[in-house]
Amino acid sequence: PRPFRPLPDRKTDPKTGLAIRCVAVDYRDFPVIEWTLYFKNTGEKDTPVLSAIQALDIALERKAGQPEFVLHHHKGSPANAEDYRPYETVLKPGQAKKIAARGGRPTNSDLSYMNLEMPGDGGMIIVVGWPGQWAAQFDRAGGNRLAIRAGQELTHFKLLPGEEVRSPLMVLQFWKGDRIRSQNIWRRWMVAHNIPRQ
Repeated sequence: PRPFRPLPDRKTDPKTGLAIRCVAVDYRDFPVIEWTLYFKNTGEKDTPVLSAIQALDIALERKAGQPEFVLHHHKGSPANAEDYRPYETVLKPGQAKKIAARGGRPTNSDLSYMNLEMPGDGGMIIVVGWPGQWAAQFDRAGGNRLAIRAGQELTHFKLLPGEEVRSPLMVLQFWKGDRIRSQNIWRRWMVAHNIPRQ
């Protein structure tokens, strides 16, 4: 049996002909799911303007009294002495953290690999595919809620008949226990499913 199962889904707007398709893979041998969104104009006219597309848009809750969310992230490679420096950001109520590419170069300012330590005993690794100007936003608007949005940073376009575009690939790896162990599981998944082989 294959170590993953595809999760197909497609919706088409009958008025505009805009078809939205999500191609997802739920891995059976790792606690990982990945997906890409596709937008296609199947109609005979231009689509309305598509904007603010977010491939990931979720909200998490912590229980009152639990520790805060902690975001582990890294500097990218702007070719200086601090390349790949690790950061740890505690996401307190009212705080927002944006992590993004700069100048259309995918790792010029930040890496698109983040590890969110959640209250309790676990967390998730969040990865935004980096073909261009990606961005991830973490908002603690108050209370116990954390909103996470990620995708292409600036989207504002229409599709001509027959045109198709895609979002960045998104990957989530869920973990429990030790954060360092979660990184090792991530490496094993990368070796098992992403390294090209002849």
